[in-house]
Amino acid sequence: MIFVQAASDMTEADVSAIQDELGEYGVLKDERDQSTSGTYAAFVSCVYGFLAIIALVTILNIMNSISLSVSARTKQYGAMRTVGMDSRQITKMISAEAVTYALSGCVIGCVLGLLIGKVLFDILILDHFAYAVWSLPVPRLLVVIVFVLAATFSAVYAPCRRMHNMAVTETINEL
Repeated sequence: MIFVQAASDMTEADVSAIQDELGEYGVLKDERDQSTSGTYAAFVSCVYGFLAIIALVTILNIMNSISLSVSARTKQYGAMRTVGMDSRQITKMISAEAVTYALSGCVIGCVLGLLIGKVLFDILILDHFAYAVWSLPVPRLLVVIVFVLAATFSAVYAPCRRMHNMAVTETINEL
């Protein structure tokens, strides 16, 4: 089995000359007209699979960060509750902190992601797939933003519930 990669301007006479060299036992499979769209689709599938794994890690990171932040401030939240702050106000504080982290992370992540994505597109795809065109992925960016905000709001639920269920006396004893 011999593989030959030829230039795109190869003529039928060149193909016939190669077949003649192979003789009657050699089989020439001419794939000059084969499209690379299958390779492109496989590459895109692998990239999106990798992005799905990154999305799962992001959800876990958001949930862990918010939970640790609330746990670290349990004493402060308890002190605030002893001076009259109600559970709704504590929930608003936790939510405001989480949304601030999420929005700043979205802005920084989307800007850096677009820049790095464009550079990688030019290096990895544009040089090999001439028909591929880069465009600003607005729908995908919106999905990322909605995804992060949904993960943030769902991550706020458990720590807020924990603070609501915690007796004020529990936190005062630790002060």
